[in-house]
Amino acid sequence: MGIVAHCPNGHRVKVKDEYAGRKCLCPTCGTKFRIPAATPPAAIAGLPLARMLNLDQTLVEGLPRAIRLDESLSPAPAVGPTYAPLAPAPSGQPAAGLHPSLSERPDLLWCLAFPGGEPTPPMPAESLQLWLDGDDAFGTELVWRSDWPEWRPVREVFRDRFE
Repeated sequence: MGIVAHCPNGHRVKVKDEYAGRKCLCPTCGTKFRIPAATPPAAIAGLPLARMLNLDQTLVEGLPRAIRLDESLSPAPAVGPTYAPLAPAPSGQPAAGLHPSLSERPDLLWCLAFPGGEPTPPMPAESLQLWLDGDDAFGTELVWRSDWPEWRPVREVFRDRFE
């Protein structure tokens, strides 16, 4: 069957059962370590994972817990600032001072995606302009327009803002 062991540096080593309890060298880093004894799976089935892995219980208690899919989930907090969509200009024309990328199709909706976060709800061009004018834009965000097939980096769409 074989034993899967890890050297002190974390490299995975697979050896034959006959080497259980012997010292060996890690083929990756050359560190000496002892191969653990082969334990039949039936013997460890009832043990908690922390005890099987010989982990400190206080460390294990501080780890996040998985949530069952059938439990009700509270919505995750938004990452990054949120902006309320503005109403379009009364005349149907774009508001003055829109970036050229925004003013070419002011009727389309835009979304922002912050690194590591969820995309914002669709917003009009005027709301995206407010975000661009603020100090929150770093250029690492992604932007999407309702007529684009994929997301684009903000730094590419609004080049003049990040030069």
